Amino acid sequence: MALGLVLLASACGGGSSKRGDTYVAATSSQEQCCEHLAGGARDNCLASIVRVPDPAVARSPANQDTYACVQEHFACDPASGTATPASAQSQLDCIQDLR
Repeated sequence: MALGLVLLASACGGGSSKRGDTYVAATSSQEQCCEHLAGGARDNCLASIVRVPDPAVARSPANQDTYACVQEHFACDPASGTATPASAQSQLDCIQDLR
């Protein structure tokens, strides 16, 4: 998924501490979407969520801004357990606007 790779890319811009931890919120939304699936499909969906293993990096302003785009634009497609195509495009557009 191209969006997953984009999420790992650094983004420029200032973060806002008032919006909470966007990394946690965005990954939680994606996990909840995967829960619509069963068995191996659910497991594969959960494994495909882009994760930041270092908490300090996850809280960095660039990552918080990037994951804010995911949080704000994510819409679940319960049939696939992933973002709807329109949602994925909105997330990508938002991330690209951070540059």
